[in-house]
Amino acid sequence: MSLVSAHDEHGAVATTGLVSTGALATALRVLAQPVFIVKAVRDPSGTVTELLYVFLNQACARLLGRPVEPLVGRGLSEVFPSVRTLGIFDHYVAAIDSPSPVSFDVPGLHDNGVEGSFRLTASPFEDGLLVSASDISDVMRARQDAEADRAALRATADALLDPYVRLDAVRDVSGQIVDFVYVDANPAACAYNGLDYQDLVGSRLLDLQAGTGAGLLDQYRQVVETGEPLVLDDVVYAQELLDRAERHYDVRAVRVGDGLSYTWRDITDRHEAAMWLAESEEHYRLLAENASDVVMRLSADLRFEWVSGSIADVLGWAAPALLGQGIDRFIHPDELDLFRRTVADAGPESAARTDFRFLRSDGSYRWVACRTRTHRDADGNPVALLGGLVDIEARKQAEALKLDRMESLERFRRLTVGRELKMIELKKEIKNLKRLLTAGGNNPAPL
Repeated sequence: MSLVSAHDEHGAVATTGLVSTGALATALRVLAQPVFIVKAVRDPSGTVTELLYVFLNQACARLLGRPVEPLVGRGLSEVFPSVRTLGIFDHYVAAIDSPSPVSFDVPGLHDNGVEGSFRLTASPFEDGLLVSASDISDVMRARQDAEADRAALRATADALLDPYVRLDAVRDVSGQIVDFVYVDANPAACAYNGLDYQDLVGSRLLDLQAGTGAGLLDQYRQVVETGEPLVLDDVVYAQELLDRAERHYDVRAVRVGDGLSYTWRDITDRHEAAMWLAESEEHYRLLAENASDVVMRLSADLRFEWVSGSIADVLGWAAPALLGQGIDRFIHPDELDLFRRTVADAGPESAARTDFRFLRSDGSYRWVACRTRTHRDADGNPVALLGGLVDIEARKQAEALKLDRMESLERFRRLTVGRELKMIELKKEIKNLKRLLTAGGNNPAPL
């Protein structure tokens, strides 16, 4: 073993007191990963009070953005004061006595010219540590983006009018799917099932809905094993959570990891209405025209970021044609201020509800009911507006017809009252004329 001077023949930076070999210095010097060695400074009781830089390879210079020679012999706390406030110094001290390397992440470091997120791995080395640093800034950014996407999806699911749940597969020892467990649910699903979120999530599917085992479980299993989405229309199920009442459902399920997410729509009322309306083609046509709704996501400045394809049926637009455009240009000017005020006045936990006329692709307007909820980031700033549009043109036409009939009745009433008053006046005039004629007969004019 030999002492390495502050500048040895290999170009590594060290200080007297570090025991190493020339081969070790060479190996550390050529590493692309930043590596440095610190030596413990202890007080008389043996407590580590500081860690001195005794070696830094040239990759550290690229990491720190400055020469590393001036750092040798200086204390870690002196160069980077935040090592104590962020708890890094405590990790290092604990690693000195650790039997194996210790790794920990430092997200968002901003100190003395160094910025980024790093993963530090400290290994005991004599009375100190050999530390390697990995820049994980891209990983942290990707993680933050993923969290933002998950938050947006969560908010979108919560804004859905239809129930949505996510299930993970439960497998036996042979790997066969024997059940599913609820791992997520939106408010609509909890309300429909009459269960709180904490009671629903964590429960087994067959415990809550034993009837699923009579065919539906096999179909859910197929989704997970094959990746083929499940599409069921007007399936009849005796719902255990609703006193085993037979209900009609439209069901959609897709694979997610080792499980599936699915949404359903209770179409029992629609089914019964369709049966009742079978004799009336006109009623059925009106129902079909007004049964669709549109789901949308708007940016903070109210531009379309996503819109469901059903908008083509309701308003004539192809969904891609709206992306990036502000919703303001599609709202009738007479209702635009009301829409803006309603959205602005809605609280963080409340939904905004308003009716307005929406510009169709043919230039005409159609009445829609709009329900939106603001999605906010961790700081409470609005980042998106999520919600939907429902066609209410028929309802508005009915309201207008009713109003027109009321106005017609009022005009008729005024006209009738006016005629009655005129008849009264006419009768008075006739009576006066008769009185005058009678008076003239009693007093004839002279010859």
